[in-house]
Amino acid sequence: MDYEAKLRLAHKELNDKGVWKSNYNSPIVKWLRKLGMCFPPPYYQSYFANVMLCVTFFAPVWGIFQWFLVWNELGKPVLEAVFISLLAGTLFGFIMATFYYIRRKQLNLTDWGSLGE
Repeated sequence: MDYEAKLRLAHKELNDKGVWKSNYNSPIVKWLRKLGMCFPPPYYQSYFANVMLCVTFFAPVWGIFQWFLVWNELGKPVLEAVFISLLAGTLFGFIMATFYYIRRKQLNLTDWGSLGE
């Protein structure tokens, strides 16, 4: 089964289980798909993949906002700001990955590899 068909089945399953569309098909996920990246919704990804995805997108955005709104005025060194951003991104990543893992178990979702069988 091709990626698009599996994605439609996953979205239907999530929608049928009462998950909000904005939770499984967020603007960032839609944007990444438009760029040609084919990966399952967060509810179907592995714990580590969810951690890495959240760290990759949260840390730079949060760090840039913090730099221009707070840290630059305080005179914080750039390396310290980068370290704090990565630390915050990692914490956020673990929290979100845990959320998706728990919700996947609560909703008793089908594995990505088993969708459409």
